[in-house]
Amino acid sequence: MAAARSVREGKISRPEEQTEKRRVSSKQHLLKLYGKITESNQKLRAVDSFDKGMDLADIARKLCVQRPTVEVYLIDGLVAGKEVDHNRLGNQLDVTEDHFLLLQVELSLKSGLREVKQSCPDFHIQPNSLVLACLIRDLEV
Repeated sequence: MAAARSVREGKISRPEEQTEKRRVSSKQHLLKLYGKITESNQKLRAVDSFDKGMDLADIARKLCVQRPTVEVYLIDGLVAGKEVDHNRLGNQLDVTEDHFLLLQVELSLKSGLREVKQSCPDFHIQPNSLVLACLIRDLEV
């Protein structure tokens, strides 16, 4: 009786294990798409300033960089596990729910960001990167 129960339990957990393997594989695919992340003092200062409520333009002035650079710093921070308000950043980058859902599908189907960009030419790189970062961290915008 115990052996039969064990087999049944194995069948129950097997789909859960497969789902977990797919999720890990998907996350690895997304991390590969995102690429290498390096930490720097500038990135940490950008994350800290954003966390304190500063907007992107003010952070750019404070760090003496362009706004797109600040956007990259914050998105890199999010991927690296820093606490970045992804919803607020999404609002500042004009990421809509439709944008998020479309990119979620495209990122799961395409093997590279260039292919995603070609299939979604109206979307810009920073919003795409933010969606990718959110998917890596299991967040939604």
